[in-house]
Amino acid sequence: MVMKIKNIQIDFTKIIKDNEDQSAIDNFTVIYSNKSKIIIEEDMGKPDVYLSIRSPKQFTNLIDSKIWFTKEGATIGIRSGETWKEIDYFSINKDDADYIREKIDYD
Repeated sequence: MVMKIKNIQIDFTKIIKDNEDQSAIDNFTVIYSNKSKIIIEEDMGKPDVYLSIRSPKQFTNLIDSKIWFTKEGATIGIRSGETWKEIDYFSINKDDADYIREKIDYD
């Protein structure tokens, strides 16, 4: 499994590979599994980070998401259709958001 993180504001890409940091992949999976569904009606604007989780063995994206960091944690938008016009929104707590920040070197 490979995670690609792209921060549009700084324009960098970080790749975390399971054969190099399996615990990070496992923790991201747990964070994404424990997220809480929220309803957002308005446009969230430009995200802080785009994060994709991909399976190189299966040549497929497992998750395409956008992350907006907040004081309380983060809002995650996960693409639920073929385009970014269909997004499901979720929240994660501050500890999980801080872990993501640390792993992707986001300040």
